[in-house]
Amino acid sequence: MTISYNDVINYLTNLTPDSNLAKIRHERSVATENTQAVFEAIFSTPSTLLTNDVKYYFAHEVAKITGSPRLAEFYLQLIDSIPDEPLTQPLSTAKEYLQILTQSPKDTHYQLIAALTEQGWQESDIILLAQLITYVTYQARLIEGILLLTDNSSLTSNSSKVVAGKWNHQLLTRKGNSSPTSFTQDNLGWEAWISARDAKTLSVEEAQVMKKFGQLNSEYFLLLAHQSKILELRTLVDRGVFYTSEGLPRWEREFAAAVTSKVNGCIYCASVHARKASQYAKERRADVDKLLATATGSVLAEGFDDRLLAITDLVASLSATPIQATPSQIEELQNLGLSELELLDLVQSTAFFSWANRLMLSLGEPFEIVEDKE
Repeated sequence: MTISYNDVINYLTNLTPDSNLAKIRHERSVATENTQAVFEAIFSTPSTLLTNDVKYYFAHEVAKITGSPRLAEFYLQLIDSIPDEPLTQPLSTAKEYLQILTQSPKDTHYQLIAALTEQGWQESDIILLAQLITYVTYQARLIEGILLLTDNSSLTSNSSKVVAGKWNHQLLTRKGNSSPTSFTQDNLGWEAWISARDAKTLSVEEAQVMKKFGQLNSEYFLLLAHQSKILELRTLVDRGVFYTSEGLPRWEREFAAAVTSKVNGCIYCASVHARKASQYAKERRADVDKLLATATGSVLAEGFDDRLLAITDLVASLSATPIQATPSQIEELQNLGLSELELLDLVQSTAFFSWANRLMLSLGEPFEIVEDKE
């Protein structure tokens, strides 16, 4: 089926061009336009294993697990022919990867990636699959967040509070590096489970784009460069979500990224964005440290001032799978004075890190950087 939607998010949330939130999304044009561009890139990138119907079928499964009925139905309607069950072995393994990555990203592991490789998946196919799955988890949370903002959500009240997810407790990475076992604001390294691209193999254009974004010396970004156009567009979404003026203070956007990372158990992402939150609001370092110290199974939204408590509560609930955010959480933030632009920034920051965490957790693992004492 041909896709002809100029903006899938606006379409699925019934935002008309003259609505206030559509105008606010237009103010955040870099994030808005490139969210659509990533959608178009993923579903137009050719792949022998990932035909269009397989992509739509997988996207439907991700949206359904995540808890976004409108998005799940949207992808279901795009499928011309649902793949026959049982799936071929390569697609069956991919579906297992999808289910774990969507539902419980910290449970993804090297053996899943190795199995894909053994069954004929090339690096470019694996990265396309990973981007497809993780993008739809972002898309679902953006849609459900906007529906909450427009008071059109079908999500119901939920009295349970979201807790910190589990994280790694093994001492060494697969390559023998020291593995971090607790959340930290220290710098960490990250190693890939499949081969990243050699920078020398990049085209001139690819190298220029990655150099502009400071990505050429990163194994993570060189791995994602197996699908370089999607990487470029995703980076622009990142910039549009976190590097814009006005709206939600930058430190609170970074704090939201850290909260999402605590839900998903992503030590690497949490270290980067907790550190940034502390840099942007040095006087809130104690709050950031408290968040990072929250133990597995403990409620995340506790012990903060009213504003940060309400922010943490919404972010954690929107990050949960299935999504648990409620209209009352939005109402609480509105009562505390958050504007519609600030609320959109908060939703986008949360949704984006549901994407970012899952890429990092399913394609490699963090390691501690050993300082040279000499």
